Amino acid sequence: VTLDADKVVFAVGGAALNAMVRNSPELSQYSEFRKFANLRGTGVLATRLYMDKVLDTPYSANACWGFDEGVGMTYFDITKLHGLNVNDESEDNEVSGSIIEIDYYHAASLLVMSDKDIVEKVKRDLDTILGTLSINAKILDAAIVRLPQAVNWYSPGSYKNMPDAQSTSIPNAFFCGDLVRSRHGSWSQEKAFVTGVEAANLILGRAEGSGIIPLSSDEPHVALGRTALSTAKTIVGMGDAKKAPSLVDFLW
Repeated sequence: VTLDADKVVFAVGGAALNAMVRNSPELSQYSEFRKFANLRGTGVLATRLYMDKVLDTPYSANACWGFDEGVGMTYFDITKLHGLNVNDESEDNEVSGSIIEIDYYHAASLLVMSDKDIVEKVKRDLDTILGTLSINAKILDAAIVRLPQAVNWYSPGSYKNMPDAQSTSIPNAFFCGDLVRSRHGSWSQEKAFVTGVEAANLILGRAEGSGIIPLSSDEPHVALGRTALSTAKTIVGMGDAKKAPSLVDFLW
C-alpha cells in the first residue's frame, strides 16, 4: 500500500519507532533513524476495579512503590477524577461504589499472570494502601489491559537516541510524543501534547512556542541545586561538564 503525503508525523513510542526502522530499508539508510533502533519500551499492566463501596482515597492520583521489585505503579480514583456521583443516599447514582485504576510499570513479570491472579493481587495491594475500608469492600467487576513494550524505557544515555521534533534527514518528517527532545520541560502525557503542538507549529510555519504555555521558572532552591551541580560537573570535567561522570557511574 502506498500513500502520498506532504508531511508525515511519527506519533509513536520508542519500541514502535525501533521496529519501523528495523523493518524499513528506506528509513534505515539514514544514521539519524538508525539510532532509533537503540530505543525500547517496557511493559504496562493497566487494571480497573469496580467496588461495591465508596473508598475514601486521600488523593485522586497517587504514585506507589514497593510491592514488586523493579515495578512502579500508580493508582487513580476514577470516581473523583471524573466527578461521578456515588452518594449512597441519592437515587441518581452513576456508580454504586468507587472505581479505582491501578497501573503497573516495568511490569513484564506481571503480564503473564492469569486474570484471576491479577485481580487478586491488585486487591491485595489496594488493601495494603487503603487499609480497612478497602479490605471490607468487594469487587463487583474488573478490567485488565496488558500492554507489552508500551511505555518508553528511559535509561542513562538514551537521550542522544531520541528524535527532535523535525527530522534532519527527511525534512517533511516530524515527531511527537514524550520521546521527543524538547526544551519545554514537561513530561509524559503533557510532553506528548506539547510536542504535538510543536510539530504542528513547524508544519504550519507558526512561531516557535505558539499555543504552548511555558513552565514556571525553577524555585530558588531547585535553581541553586541545578547551578551547583553544573558547576561541580564543569570542574570535574576539566572545563567540560559533558566529560564529568554522572551519578549513574557510581551506582553501577
